[in-house]
Amino acid sequence: MKKIYLCFLTIFLVLFGCSSKQINTLDTVLKRGKLIVGYTEFPPMGYMENGNVIGFDIDLAKEVSKKLGVEVEFKYIDWNSKFFELESGRIDCIWNGLTITEDRLKEMEFSKKYLDNNLVILTLKSSNIETSADLNGKIIGVESTSSGQIALVNNKKIYASIKKMNEYDTSNSALLALKSGAIDAMIVDEIYARYYVLNKSDEFKIGKEIIGTEEYGIGFTKGNTTLKDKIDEILDELVASGVAQEISQKWFNTNLISR
Repeated sequence: MKKIYLCFLTIFLVLFGCSSKQINTLDTVLKRGKLIVGYTEFPPMGYMENGNVIGFDIDLAKEVSKKLGVEVEFKYIDWNSKFFELESGRIDCIWNGLTITEDRLKEMEFSKKYLDNNLVILTLKSSNIETSADLNGKIIGVESTSSGQIALVNNKKIYASIKKMNEYDTSNSALLALKSGAIDAMIVDEIYARYYVLNKSDEFKIGKEIIGTEEYGIGFTKGNTTLKDKIDEILDELVASGVAQEISQKWFNTNLISR
């Protein structure tokens, strides 16, 4: 179903081009009385649990919306179509462990970074994989269009050594493949990996080598600087007041705010 939707959306954008672009500015959000945030299944940043959307980014977005004086709605999106979701105006921003990259900066506006992160190897506890050298001849899983996939493909030496790279709609789908033995390891955000190692230390482990570094930011439609600047301003206030750090302590047991 996701593939059918993505194909339809892609065809629509090709046919109608720039006329399909909708910039939801600060005024749009204020008049609507609601900030619509796009997220996918990416614990502990944003995910569904017992029918409720929860996570670090979710809590932070709620605090920003309060200060903005509007409600907040969290809309699940296909990560592969995140750019199109912004362009169509279905969401106001992407706020779910979104890595700032040069390619993405060409497509969308980004807030200032608010978290630093590493890309690591996540494997089963029983695995002997610890470093990139151990990935030689192995099947590696990544979330499609994720920073993990980008880092793996861009690292020519590692990419050339692996047997195969399997792409999945979400990191959780890749994790299930890891548990089943369909893949040998994942390249994934350390924040995500540590969440699962912390909760299921008898099943998973993190390798000893960092594959890459990255910064998280909030993504907005290209040209939508009014909403971006206002949310950046509010985030600075939340950091100054210590609220952002409290949310970090709640989810990570430490302050990971980088701003």
